[in-house]
Amino acid sequence: MTEKFRKFSGQYWLIAIIVGVGLPWLLKLLSISRFHQIVWLLFVVDFIVAAILGWQIRRTARSGWLVWLMPLFCLLGLYLFFPTYVYYLAIVDLGISYLAYGMATQPVAAGEN
Repeated sequence: MTEKFRKFSGQYWLIAIIVGVGLPWLLKLLSISRFHQIVWLLFVVDFIVAAILGWQIRRTARSGWLVWLMPLFCLLGLYLFFPTYVYYLAIVDLGISYLAYGMATQPVAAGEN
């Protein structure tokens, strides 16, 4: 099971689902003001996780399409639990993930110098 999980990059899927859909759902349940939900928790957590995922995807030489996971699940979570004016966060997540992906150094293959 864990071999298939790693083969299909399950850790990235799991993180994207938890942060993209689980976090907005949890914030909806808590009695925190909408301002603090969007500004502090969604901005900070989403943007940091998007940057880390983009960097990690490149560092582990995974397929570049995985960069789209976090923004897609973020858009789904925002669509389900937040008003329409926060959908732009998914676009910013994509930009941050792609920027981190592009700025990370690619691992050196064995035998290359």
